[in-house]
Amino acid sequence: MNTDTSNIKATRIVSGVSCGKTQELIGRACSLLSNGEKAEDVLVLCATPQACEAFTLRLNAAAEEAGANADGVTVTTPRALALNVLGDAEAVRWSGREPRLLTAYEELFLLEDMKVSGLRPKRLREMLKFFYRSWTELADDDPDWLLPGEESNVHTLLKDNLAFTRSIAEPEAGNLAVNYLRTHAGAAAAHSFAHVLVDDYQRISKASQLLASLVAAETLTIAGDRAACVQVYDSYPYAAGLDEFMDAHEGAQDIELSACHACAAGAAATSKLLADPAMQSIAFHAAEDVAAGQTAVLESPLPEDEFGAVARFAAEAVADGKNPADIVVATPNGVWSRNMVKALLAAKVPAQALNDRQPVRGDIRDNERCVPARVLTALDLVADPENALAWRCWCGYGDWLANSSAMANLRKHAGERGMGLVEALRGTQGDAVAANASDADRVVGAKRVADAHEAGLALIESAAGLEGSALLDKLAELVTSQEGAAAPGIVSTLCLGERDNSAAAMAKRFRSRLLAPRIDAASAVQVVPYDQVAGLSPKVLIISGFVNGFIPCREYFDSAEMPLDKQEKEHAKDAHRVYAMAGKASEQLAISRFTTTSLETAGVMKLHIGRIRLQDGKRMCVIEPSDFTEQLA
Repeated sequence: MNTDTSNIKATRIVSGVSCGKTQELIGRACSLLSNGEKAEDVLVLCATPQACEAFTLRLNAAAEEAGANADGVTVTTPRALALNVLGDAEAVRWSGREPRLLTAYEELFLLEDMKVSGLRPKRLREMLKFFYRSWTELADDDPDWLLPGEESNVHTLLKDNLAFTRSIAEPEAGNLAVNYLRTHAGAAAAHSFAHVLVDDYQRISKASQLLASLVAAETLTIAGDRAACVQVYDSYPYAAGLDEFMDAHEGAQDIELSACHACAAGAAATSKLLADPAMQSIAFHAAEDVAAGQTAVLESPLPEDEFGAVARFAAEAVADGKNPADIVVATPNGVWSRNMVKALLAAKVPAQALNDRQPVRGDIRDNERCVPARVLTALDLVADPENALAWRCWCGYGDWLANSSAMANLRKHAGERGMGLVEALRGTQGDAVAANASDADRVVGAKRVADAHEAGLALIESAAGLEGSALLDKLAELVTSQEGAAAPGIVSTLCLGERDNSAAAMAKRFRSRLLAPRIDAASAVQVVPYDQVAGLSPKVLIISGFVNGFIPCREYFDSAEMPLDKQEKEHAKDAHRVYAMAGKASEQLAISRFTTTSLETAGVMKLHIGRIRLQDGKRMCVIEPSDFTEQLA
């Protein structure tokens, strides 16, 4: 395929945080629309689903003001674009995969299937990380990128397991999409947009960056900040791509913005952070029209007091005329997010929390401890009885090794007969791999898998024709063998919608909510993890839980757990994270912290303990402010 970019008008916009990169992209999109370009010909790629929500709101408002209509503009993530490409019928035939990403609980089965390699878990995890990063950086362009022997064999096993379930690992999606577009004539044209704009270019992977180039037909505009390279959604963000972009697009226009439009406190904080030796020096100065004021510091004696203090601060901002949507509370973890939302709602301030990680958890080896995952897998089967990934998971629940050895034998046996997983389970023309008693003797562990398959078929038949809550409750009843059982709350939250609650619609909905989480950015305070402030433009930013143990992490303070060289890397990573947050507030920056907590809480939350003292007969820990407090306050 011809990947010549000489006919593309390329532009790079670089600057520090809050220097107007996103606004510049919005202005360019509005200019295109005002000059007669069709909205359907414009693609905007953002680093996270939540950033897409924020960008869409700002774009629609700006377009309306300019007398244009942006309704048809596609604003999405590179991951979603990659899956759209891989959904082509030809792409499915080429890859042997469905455009179906593994969820967190499904990744547990992949990990168990990889353990049959014989590698120790720690070694296996490190090797998987190497493969994943290499995929995102397109290392497989070199046919000799793997060492022969163990490395090559484990990589083959990984690819075989993914192919057997016809599924895709997240770091693999961009790689597969790029290689499909490169090698199939007409594929890039079928997915092209005349004008492509990419925000936070440094926060997406190299494969995602190349994917953006491949689908751009006339213009390609990217915006980024080297110092804000933080992993937020794509695995292994690629800051070097900002410079490689200029090498790949000869004659590209280069625009540098240097006026920071954050509030005075945010601009001062980011300037101090940029002076850190771990940061790259970039052109940076406060704009003349920034809001004055110092960083507000909210100090509370206990964590529960902190939640109330933040809620009162936000309520006061709303009382002063701020739209709740203009307020963002950044949190260190899910516990803080949930408590913040409770406190805000109690203070009559609308709030929504963005999950810090996928909420469906549990031990897949114990059926009673993974009921939500089992119900979702059952829903996948009802929605599509040909879903190989769902069958693999269904046949592995409740076994100490997730039936990984049995699946490895089944995969080998099916491969010899040219069958996939679903065919192998079902059997064809009497050659039943799992259900036939003679095959059960030849395929080790096939009997356990056959029993699970038979139970799955019975479940699909029992749930036929049901929809919505009735279907979810029925699945919960069948999965738990408890008559009258109701679906777990998290399952209902993930699956149910206002319209179309068929099995297929709910299966698609829960996967989207797990893998592309987003919240309403138009009417409520957004409570988001630290790194998810990326792409948002709050007027008021409150950074909560700003203590040692949350940032930096507890291990950073223990040289036995984290050697000096790793401490330096950890400091550099955290400096970039704080920099990417602190400069986002355009009118008010606040940091919130607590000073003490119980020894038990400190242990559970992995906080760094300053000292321990006895208070009212209870051991209490002094918790120190974050090491980055001086730069922000």
